[in-house]
Amino acid sequence: MDDVNSRLEQGQQGNGGPKINPDEQRLYLGTFRERVVAAVKESKADDSQVQDELKARMANWPDTTLLIDQDACGDAYINYLQMAVSTNHPYTLLSDFERTTQTDDPYAVVLAAKSAVNQESIDL
Repeated sequence: MDDVNSRLEQGQQGNGGPKINPDEQRLYLGTFRERVVAAVKESKADDSQVQDELKARMANWPDTTLLIDQDACGDAYINYLQMAVSTNHPYTLLSDFERTTQTDDPYAVVLAAKSAVNQESIDL
């Protein structure tokens, strides 16, 4: 009974309860690895060739969403935002994204599907 009450309290506070694989979701900007079509690391966010590759993937995957970590992209986030708008892709801008999984080169942009696609190679 205490577990039920605890979950109800969490729901009322907006926590939504425990998450599945929260570290994985933080790594991939709020989604699961199995849904990632393509991803850009922070160190590559300014690279115009990488941006062109991402735009090509977006053309092949029209039913995807672009997740953009504004802080990790720096000024390049505007390019990704324009890319999403020009290709009619929904996008989510993330700012002050909570990263508890520390990595030297986090993902700055993730192209994600609504369900599992299990792409073998995601890094651009």
